[in-house]
Amino acid sequence: MAHKTPGFTPLTVEACDTRQDGVFVRGYPQTQICGNMTYTESFFLTLRGRLPSDAETKVLDAVLTGMIGYTYWSVARTLISANPQQPFLAFMGAFMAGGDYTMFPQHCGEEIRRWEALMRAGNLSIAETAVRVVAEYNAAKQRMPGVGHPLFIKTDPRSVRLREVAAKHGFVGEKTLLYEAVHAEYIKHPKRADLCINIDGRFACTLLELGFEPPEMTFVAMLSLGPGVIADIMEQLRQKPSLQLMVGLPYEYTGEPDRPLPDAFIRERD
Repeated sequence: MAHKTPGFTPLTVEACDTRQDGVFVRGYPQTQICGNMTYTESFFLTLRGRLPSDAETKVLDAVLTGMIGYTYWSVARTLISANPQQPFLAFMGAFMAGGDYTMFPQHCGEEIRRWEALMRAGNLSIAETAVRVVAEYNAAKQRMPGVGHPLFIKTDPRSVRLREVAAKHGFVGEKTLLYEAVHAEYIKHPKRADLCINIDGRFACTLLELGFEPPEMTFVAMLSLGPGVIADIMEQLRQKPSLQLMVGLPYEYTGEPDRPLPDAFIRERD
């Protein structure tokens, strides 16, 4: 689009072009994307700049559903209880509570890249790098990112499942193996023996394998968690509004009983 001021140097834009004849995403007409591509496929296209392979689509789809559940102690419930007229503020407030220790895998992704650089610079093996990294953490009294969970001991089932999908489709590579080696070295300390690789740590590994940048990981995590936050907000809105300190309160689950996914949904997509 030309600027009305002569001589103005235009911005360079690669992801999206909007013209009178339509909107084009990475050169593809949005009218063709809409109704033909899945959200996961179009998400990959928009951020990575190319169409995904079938394997990449399956792994990214697993990531986008990997953190979808949310639970009663959320920040969002507290905010919507205090201000039921502003559900959007409650939604955004939930993500403002994210950071290096919860919800967002960016810091973990940055650390994995730092470890890779350390490994290359020192011509180290994965095992040697893990020993050096953990020694650094111990000396600085720093916690390894992406490990531990208030409920899950030794294994986070979400993390385990995402790794299974990534492995099945060929996305368990050096980055993942390096992270797992550092974790194995880190939990040799008896006080850390029960610290699992949580879903944040697994997101970081898998998204790096897919080619995503660490800053992008925060947004991917938000998109994965978003439906659960919305459901949580709406549940609270349907109850009598009241200002509650939700954290630590007892709760009673009144939803559907445990049930397997129907066989029709347990399948490989063509």
